[in-house]
Amino acid sequence: MKKEHEVIERLKKARGSEIPFKRLPGFVIFLNDFSDLTNRLGKNGFEFISRYFSRYNSRHVFVSSKSAEDIKRLSGKEYQLVISLEPINNLISINEFFEAVSNKLTNNGILICRFTPQYKIEEKILKTNPFPVNHFVYFTHFIFHRVFPKLSLTRNLYFLLTKGKDRSIRKLEMIGRLYACGYGVVNEYESGKYIYLVAKKQKAPFFDKYSSYGFLFKMKRIGKGGKEILVYKLRTMVPFSEYLQEEFIKKNHLTKGGKICNDSRITPIGRILRKFWIDEIPNFVNLLRGEMKLVGVRPISRQYLSLYESDLQKLRMEVKPGIIPPFYVDLPETLEEIQKSEKKYIESYLKNPLRTDIKYFITAFKNILFKRICST
Repeated sequence: MKKEHEVIERLKKARGSEIPFKRLPGFVIFLNDFSDLTNRLGKNGFEFISRYFSRYNSRHVFVSSKSAEDIKRLSGKEYQLVISLEPINNLISINEFFEAVSNKLTNNGILICRFTPQYKIEEKILKTNPFPVNHFVYFTHFIFHRVFPKLSLTRNLYFLLTKGKDRSIRKLEMIGRLYACGYGVVNEYESGKYIYLVAKKQKAPFFDKYSSYGFLFKMKRIGKGGKEILVYKLRTMVPFSEYLQEEFIKKNHLTKGGKICNDSRITPIGRILRKFWIDEIPNFVNLLRGEMKLVGVRPISRQYLSLYESDLQKLRMEVKPGIIPPFYVDLPETLEEIQKSEKKYIESYLKNPLRTDIKYFITAFKNILFKRICST
């Protein structure tokens, strides 16, 4: 790590002089009494970081940058710990930054980052401004920082004006981004307005170009013949929460209807969209493309499909998924009952496709209308 040693030597020579923290380029290695770091992180934040960082370990490094390119310029790929001091709220390309750090870490290496969660920013707006000014400021903040970045028409303008600074980020979104980049969150700590996340590198980044936090997005789902299709939908969950599905299933298990118990990934607006089936409207794009049909088994992810019995997994490959699944006919409550419901539908459909779909459509429509069943 020649470059790092050069920086260490340069800092040693400059210890007697005052070097402003903000002028240290690229990455930062502290050899002094950490006074600059203490001022920047605060006492509690510094004490938390100190549990992991050792000044005597050459494979531990602090970085203070908004750019993934700065991380790429670090020599070597054997770092055990990278601590990012710049709040993640100020990064434009968050996932690219996490990926760049991952490429510099050893297996099971640690990234520690910090950010201000959305709820703390909004709480501050409501508390520091008098009524009704606080609600006006809140509304303005909501439109600019939460709506503009999610619309294709305003996204570029938003980042042009803000340069990525002070982005509004939910805690689950941040964790979802880390999981998408191959990390697993092993610890978290709250100090002042910041949340610190300790993330361990577990595998290579696997987020793709279809990952989005926009209102309209595409989900990778398994179609007929096991082919992977992109299902269009209006977002009802926190951005990047699709990467947390496997983790949520492990921790929270499944409840009635095969849904994840206490699924905090669903947003308040998302619950309204699901209640009135508005989130399913974009599915008609897949219908027109011939990837789905009106009635059929629910399009599910590869992770969810892995929970199914092997014979049903094979049987599912013989039919297209549908907008209205047999779930709304049989109203199963457990994963086992869901599998029985789908198997019964598929076997009936393969024998008599038209009659089966008409029968299921009429019954599902009655249940949705009179029993007020929401979209899943």
